[in-house]
Amino acid sequence: MQQASNYQESLLKLIVVCLLISGCGLFSPVLNSNDAYFYAVISKTIANSNNWIDLYSGGQDWLDKPHFPFWMAALSFKMFGINSFAYVLPGYLFHILGAYYTYRLAKHLYNHEVGLLATLIYVTSLHLMLSAMDVRAEAYLLGEIMPACYYWLIYDKESSLKSLLLASFFTALALMTKGIFVVITIFSGLVAAWIYSGQFKKIIAPKWLLGYGLSLVFILPELICLYLQFDAHPEKVIFGQTHVSGILWYFWGSQFGRFFNSGPIVNKHGDIFFFVHTYLWAFLPWSMVFIIATYQLIKNFKKETNKILKAKQVYLLAAFWLTFIMFSATKFQLDHYTNIIMPFAAILCADYLYRQSGKKLAQFQLVISILLIILTIGLTLYLFKLDIASISIILPLGLLIYIIQTKNKISYLSQITIYPALAISFAFVFIMLVNGRIYQKYDIGYNVAHFTRNHSLAPITIVGVSGIINNLQFHANSNVLYTESVPDLEKFDREFIIIKKDSDITLPYNSQVIGEYDGLPMEKFIPSLFNPKAYSRNLQQVKLVFIP
Repeated sequence: MQQASNYQESLLKLIVVCLLISGCGLFSPVLNSNDAYFYAVISKTIANSNNWIDLYSGGQDWLDKPHFPFWMAALSFKMFGINSFAYVLPGYLFHILGAYYTYRLAKHLYNHEVGLLATLIYVTSLHLMLSAMDVRAEAYLLGEIMPACYYWLIYDKESSLKSLLLASFFTALALMTKGIFVVITIFSGLVAAWIYSGQFKKIIAPKWLLGYGLSLVFILPELICLYLQFDAHPEKVIFGQTHVSGILWYFWGSQFGRFFNSGPIVNKHGDIFFFVHTYLWAFLPWSMVFIIATYQLIKNFKKETNKILKAKQVYLLAAFWLTFIMFSATKFQLDHYTNIIMPFAAILCADYLYRQSGKKLAQFQLVISILLIILTIGLTLYLFKLDIASISIILPLGLLIYIIQTKNKISYLSQITIYPALAISFAFVFIMLVNGRIYQKYDIGYNVAHFTRNHSLAPITIVGVSGIINNLQFHANSNVLYTESVPDLEKFDREFIIIKKDSDITLPYNSQVIGEYDGLPMEKFIPSLFNPKAYSRNLQQVKLVFIP
């Protein structure tokens, strides 16, 4: 009993430590990677203009995502200023909220220790840790879908007003974050459990029609904003055409249009097996645990005599696999899509680990942890040598492992959970250090913004350089203009110009070259880091010119 209590205490402390470790990304800059800088610019526009109804990108009406994440980021900008910390903070808080409700859902379905195990797996799943910092819609969705699922289960059992309001509220937040398809993830497990238990009539029961209706009532702010920006202005040109309905887009184009690849934004490179191999690394270090847990659950399902337990298993399997299959069937496939179903995988894994004691799996997890730690230490020493960065992460990791090993005597659950959690946290800190100390040096937009904001608020014009300076609009305090044509620089007055270093553009006689910057595209950064030929091939160099 005392050993179990010590283990639970270790789990709780480790969860807090892992959340603090993942929180170090709050102090890492938003760089030129994926969509984070793009969404940050849209949120910055809201905060600066105080226009909370319309979404704009580059001065043009923007119709691609619902409003809620942008509202949260803009509100954070109002409170903490326009900076990377303020942008990442709301998404990180929703990430923590998702962890808390993963615990509550797992505890509701099983018990306290399964809840702790599930939470530890959640906070140490590689892609969830990364996405909490590289904030997009999925970071918010975790803190919306999990509480919605929890309160709908409570509502199914108790029919309380509190659970109805909270479930509808969080469902509406998810709808205002990603769109109508999130209801598949939120309700698929519950509907599958009803069907399995012979209660499928609940789907259209008045009690549940009320819940669906109340969720739609709560999304009225989103629908009103879409109507005012688009439906009320049929003359606007959106996607190359007029008479575009924002409300129709919300209920059809943003979701079904992408699913059937028939909307204005299409993708022709989908692969039905994309999420199979993606999930193997995205759910590290728990991928093998999930595979074995799912296999054993399905294998032993018929032998299980407890129908209540089987209904819970149906709930989790359906919540995970129906969404997974839906993502695999669509042509739109990005690695972060599956983040929203990882909590259900975490609960499945936690229940399996709680009930099993397989030595081979424990040994496998321990080997994976050791290999991951060795790889991370090797890369840390290679890139940072024995400087303060490498020492600051290697020493605390060793101390944590020593403390936990001494206290738990390398028990089965320690090998299979605690060591992988520490190993992946160590790897995450390494990734954040690479982002903040190395990639930052090759982010032209961030470095130019840092220089210009300390010297002048003159406008900045980027001439003929694209792809590696996109986030300048977010970090700069000045107005930023992108142009592919060569302007008449003689007409410029008190302005910064960014041009390629080898450009043959004729500069005015009084212009001053005040800086030169090296840039690497994010998708080519890693191969360039370890391959000198790739580095020289991918390196893009620009110069910053000031025209007084």
